[in-house]
Amino acid sequence: MAVTTRDVVISADAHVGEPEAMRRRLPKRYRDRLPEFGVDDKGHLEFLVKGKRRRTKRDLDPVTAEDLLREFRTDPSQGTDLDRRLHDMALEGVDAQVIYPNVGLACSLGNEPAGYYHAWARAHNDHVWELFGPHRQRFKPAALLAVDDARAMVAEAERCLRLGFETLFLPANVPWQPYRLPIYDRLWRLAAEAGVPISFHIFSGNAGLGSDFAFVGHVSADRAARARALAAREAKTGVKEMTGITSLGVASGMAPIAELAGAGVLARHPDLRFVVVECECGWLAWLLQILDQMQEKRYHNMLRLDLKPSEYFFRQGAVTITDDPVALNNVAFTGTDCLMWGNDYPHDEGTFPTSRRQIDAIRRALGPKRAHDVLARNAARAYGFDPAWLAANRAEVTRHAA
Repeated sequence: MAVTTRDVVISADAHVGEPEAMRRRLPKRYRDRLPEFGVDDKGHLEFLVKGKRRRTKRDLDPVTAEDLLREFRTDPSQGTDLDRRLHDMALEGVDAQVIYPNVGLACSLGNEPAGYYHAWARAHNDHVWELFGPHRQRFKPAALLAVDDARAMVAEAERCLRLGFETLFLPANVPWQPYRLPIYDRLWRLAAEAGVPISFHIFSGNAGLGSDFAFVGHVSADRAARARALAAREAKTGVKEMTGITSLGVASGMAPIAELAGAGVLARHPDLRFVVVECECGWLAWLLQILDQMQEKRYHNMLRLDLKPSEYFFRQGAVTITDDPVALNNVAFTGTDCLMWGNDYPHDEGTFPTSRRQIDAIRRALGPKRAHDVLARNAARAYGFDPAWLAANRAEVTRHAA
């Protein structure tokens, strides 16, 4: 049976690691700062940070055969072996990917010098463009941008757009330099003029796993010191990841929508497009409702906008989902033009290698046309994929299925 564009599946959220070849691109003075990915003999993940080993799972957690397929546990290339990557895509019927870093999500996290983060971003971008650039009809790597030095951020964005990158990746939340500030206007104009979306991936930047909904500018020096002491103490004692903190990290996907739509950024930059990645969005209907409600009803020095915040979002924004029945339930309010699917390959919290279940669930819930929007069309329009080419060239993927 011939493959049609309705059969095409694009994952708008996939990852690639940082092997030694990428590390060597960093200036020598920074290489030991870059977290190093590893796996122990039982398949547990571990990282080396400045020579210190940090475990990411409890020692007694069993690692299943399915787990071993995830998180690059059995892929020493960390996703850079394209034959292995295509094999994994064939398992799930995925035709194309938008690709983000792995450890690189932590770029701009912590207290390292700004120069380190900007060097990290440049090294990553050179690495992934050399790898995926020749295959850009199927793979769209996101250009990693560090944020501390605004001039360096814009210069790197300009360089990456000249190379041919088709999206720019920023942290979901920058508490010390929020996206409502004019410091980003040059970047917004650059992206809009180039016709490429800004992608905000969660679990990135300083927010990391915890977005505690705090306005850090209102914290006293004493309280800020106490917060830093707590963070240092928990890092030293190895406090385990907690469901609540991680879930708030996912909820940080709300932040760029609220910032851009509610603070007038989208009003000032009507051609800017953006996508919030890996956050699910069962919360999207509520967020848009409350933004509109506060805009309409609250008069305490509220910034006035010409349109409702939801109207700005629907005009310019999108969100990715992976396994989110609540989001599918809410499409009567949100519609499907703002939704894209991604499997978060190959992360544990994603759906690889069983994404066909979620793909089928989307098709059952939405029907052929709207499911195609979510599974392929919206991502194709945002990132420049050609579904007709992907359909005609599916054999390039499927021949790796064996």
